[in-house]
Amino acid sequence: MNTEVVVPQLAANMNAAFKKVWKIIGATNPGDFDLVVSRIVELAKDGVHDTEELSRGTLSSLKSAK
Repeated sequence: MNTEVVVPQLAANMNAAFKKVWKIIGATNPGDFDLVVSRIVELAKDGVHDTEELSRGTLSSLKSAK
């Protein structure tokens, strides 16, 4: 697999997932930024690369953390 294609696509998917989650949770606290980003990065490291899966996993994680 060509990493020159995978890396930009993964970055785009992570960015899209972040924007979606941020909008859904209506975050305004700067601390939420780090929480959302770190969860998306964890999921990506675990092999989750799809935007929808990243979003769902992040939202699920945030709900269980409350």
